[in-house]
Amino acid sequence: MDLIIALVFLIIGLGGLSFGAEFLIRGAISVSHLVGLSPFIIGLTVVAWGTSAPEVVVTVGAALSGVPDVAVGNVIGSNITNVLLIGGAAALVVPLFCARATISRSSLFLMIATGFVLFLAFGLGLLPRWAGLLMVGAMLIQTIAIFLTKATHTVEETENPDWNWGISSLALAGGLVTLVVGGQIFIIGAVDLAEQVGLPEAVIGATIVAIGTSLPELFASLAAARHGHRDVVIGNIIGSNLTNILLVLGLVAVISPLEIPPDLMPWSLILFGLTSSLFIAFLMLGQKIGRLAGLALLLVFCLYILYSLSDGWEVIDGAF
Repeated sequence: MDLIIALVFLIIGLGGLSFGAEFLIRGAISVSHLVGLSPFIIGLTVVAWGTSAPEVVVTVGAALSGVPDVAVGNVIGSNITNVLLIGGAAALVVPLFCARATISRSSLFLMIATGFVLFLAFGLGLLPRWAGLLMVGAMLIQTIAIFLTKATHTVEETENPDWNWGISSLALAGGLVTLVVGGQIFIIGAVDLAEQVGLPEAVIGATIVAIGTSLPELFASLAAARHGHRDVVIGNIIGSNLTNILLVLGLVAVISPLEIPPDLMPWSLILFGLTSSLFIAFLMLGQKIGRLAGLALLLVFCLYILYSLSDGWEVIDGAF
């Protein structure tokens, strides 16, 4: 694929992402009103699972193809991206805050899952098959718990498109498919450009592929933020991170136990833990993540990408 074709793929992909995100959010909000679930739960489940589909496809596909560096790097990078890029960008549009009771259970699940991955990475240096089975089982338990508790409380007043079941389902499904396909088209062009530059597999997974597979979450969250649905944004970030760890990384470990790539140790893993922890801590303490905090998150994200693409601080050191 030459440069022009790659750029065309990028443009088409961005168009699909924008179009699909708008209809996905409108359909999701309409369904939340029809079903009686809170926007946060819709973001935590329907939106998060749908926008995490690229991570499932790319990461599991990489594991099956014998490229574990991309598989693990994609999950680590995607979770960092979800908080820093998506949370930061959404906070520029609408301040992010949520009642503690709304996110307490899901936040606890996310922190336990993140801590478990860090324990395996630093303690064992690998993801064994038993750990993968445990993570997939935890994902199943967490999903059942969400719907058994019938979390129907609504923290925010949200505008309702007031569509019937037919239109709502069509908008939700059509928007999701367009969003995911657009993201995949974008990734094809982006990865090809990265490979031509000669980036290592783990770095491509933790940056280019991670950002590309997080684009559905980004565009969906920005569309939700534009309509003032901050609960959907928060639910999408937490739900996507949970899905990436428990389902995506769990499936990879079940398919093939793998070692943690040395290119991800230790700073990417530390940032992986810190980003989710600080994001949850702010929300649990009742703090708003406003424009200033959003800019700070985006700045840290830019530094993370710069560090990853430069293979360390050598490039930065050489500038002084």
